[in-house]
Amino acid sequence: MPITREAIDAVLKDLIDQVPTMSVRSVTLTPSVPVEGQNIIARIDVSKSRHVLCEITPGGSLQSARVIES
Repeated sequence: MPITREAIDAVLKDLIDQVPTMSVRSVTLTPSVPVEGQNIIARIDVSKSRHVLCEITPGGSLQSARVIES
């Protein structure tokens, strides 16, 4: 069974709560509909030129997170 949106949201909330100064503008998931056994990439836009990329495992764990400046 693919990871649920609720599980993805819980992982992202835990990460965002660890950085209290982070203001979230939007969150985009790839793929937008989770596929069984596939990692999810979440792009959290925090400003016009900065976003956080998070990789979430099918089991609902945060595998990696990194800040990208564009």
